[in-house]
Amino acid sequence: MPPSRPLRIGLYGGTFDPVHHGHLIGARDALEQASLDLLVWIPCARSPHKAGPPLTSDADRLALLERALSSLGEPRFLISQLEIARARRQPLSPSYTIDTVRAFRDAFPDAALFWLIGADQLPKLGTWKEAAALRRLVTFLLLERTDDAGGKKGKQRKLPARVAALPSPRIVTISATEIRRRVRAGLPVDHLVPRAVATSIAKRGLYR
Repeated sequence: MPPSRPLRIGLYGGTFDPVHHGHLIGARDALEQASLDLLVWIPCARSPHKAGPPLTSDADRLALLERALSSLGEPRFLISQLEIARARRQPLSPSYTIDTVRAFRDAFPDAALFWLIGADQLPKLGTWKEAAALRRLVTFLLLERTDDAGGKKGKQRKLPARVAALPSPRIVTISATEIRRRVRAGLPVDHLVPRAVATSIAKRGLYR
C-alpha cells in the first residue's frame, strides 16, 4: 500500500471584524482548489499591521465567526482561539504570525501548512516578523488571480518563493470597513455577510 500523503492544513488569520462573504468564498476556494484537509480560522487578537486592537471584542468577533461557519455546515472548517488566548496572557503583545505558525508546526510536525493571504499582503511579506523563518515553515497561499489583467488573459506575475496561487479563485471585493459604515448608517448588510451574522450584529448592537 503506498504511503499516505501529509495532512494539508490551511491557516486563515485575520481580525474578521466582521467576517463576510469575501472571507468565506476565499476560504472555500482554498479548501477545494488547494486540496486542503482542514482549514483553521484564527481570529487575530492584536494585528501588528494595524494601529490599536480590533473595534469589536474578541468574544463578539468569535461569536460572529462561529455563526457564519455553523451556517455553512462544512466540517473541514475549524476555529482556533490560539491568538486570543495568547493575548489574554500577554495583553500588549501583537499577534505575530510566526508564533502561531510555530505552534501549529509543533502540533502537526509532518503536515503541509499553508497560510492564506490576500494580494494586498503580498508586497508586505518581507516586513513580517522573522519573515525568512516563516517562509520555511509554511507556503503562503494567495487568494487572488496572478495575471495583470484581473481575470482576463494577461502576463503572469512571478510569485516569490514559497508563495502559491489558487488556479481559479473567485474575486469578491468586500470591505469590513464598508460593512461597519453601513451598519452605523442603518443600511442593510445581508448581501455582504451571512444572514446569521447580520442577525447577530443587530442583536448585539455592534458597529453602532
